[in-house]
Amino acid sequence: MRVVYPAHPLVAWYLKRTGFRAITLPWKTVHMLDDPHLNHGLLQHEAIHVEQIERLGPFKFTVLYLWYLLRHGYWDNPLEIEARNRSGHH
Repeated sequence: MRVVYPAHPLVAWYLKRTGFRAITLPWKTVHMLDDPHLNHGLLQHEAIHVEQIERLGPFKFTVLYLWYLLRHGYWDNPLEIEARNRSGHH
């Protein structure tokens, strides 16, 4: 897992626009707006997404994530639920 802090400017723009603080991309790169040393819970949450990518593969993870997002929304996305439950970061 590679952590990019501060997030790349284009990714930072997206995060600020959507209200999120971090995002994990399919190539196991985590972009964070917050210092990962100060927001360990969020970093743990994103690390679960990296585990999901390793388990499912980047293509399947991306397709499933987007499908779940369209079908269930962000909060009820099974991959997000797993990440929240396992990391304790809500």
